Amino acid sequence: TEIEHFFPEIQTTIIDLLPHCLGPLPDGAAEYCSDYMSAVGIKEFYNCKYEPKSPEFWKRIELPDGADVEYVCIGVKASNYFMPQETLSEKGPGGGGWIHFNKFMQVTRRDGSVWGDGKIFAVGDCNYGCLGSPPNWEMPPVPKISYPSEEQAHHACTNLKILARGSQKLKATWWPWGAGMFATSLGPHDACFVMAAN
Repeated sequence: TEIEHFFPEIQTTIIDLLPHCLGPLPDGAAEYCSDYMSAVGIKEFYNCKYEPKSPEFWKRIELPDGADVEYVCIGVKASNYFMPQETLSEKGPGGGGWIHFNKFMQVTRRDGSVWGDGKIFAVGDCNYGCLGSPPNWEMPPVPKISYPSEEQAHHACTNLKILARGSQKLKATWWPWGAGMFATSLGPHDACFVMAAN
């Protein structure tokens, strides 16, 4: 929406394989954002697979000659290549590679044993994002957004201070309060902010 506002001569088109924009948002919030984009001339195509080599794809999104510039923003991907394989998940968003951790935010091996003498912590979107397995989650998957990362960093720092004092009585993390908050900019004069989404 900022591109549309600051560069009004640029025609913007968005597509998504999902049935509406901003998949994690409640329907009402997604509709609000979609209404804004429609009102400012941003073309939207949903239930639409990105197939840049298909002429039919370009016709479907009303760009028969293709786009001048394409930006592909699809999901999340782990970038934890620097960590030992024994600490990385084999599954998860983007095919895995997320750092395993315990309820104290300490990095663990796949078998659940603490790695790095329990002095290494993984917070935010680098970690696996959940504890346990469905349907018996100890903590269900946490969205990979900034608000939970901040709260998890606080939990890790609290436990780091406890360890520095020589104690082993660490405090367990919990479902981050900010995990249900989503902020979506709609240009410089509007936005959509959702709290307590689940």
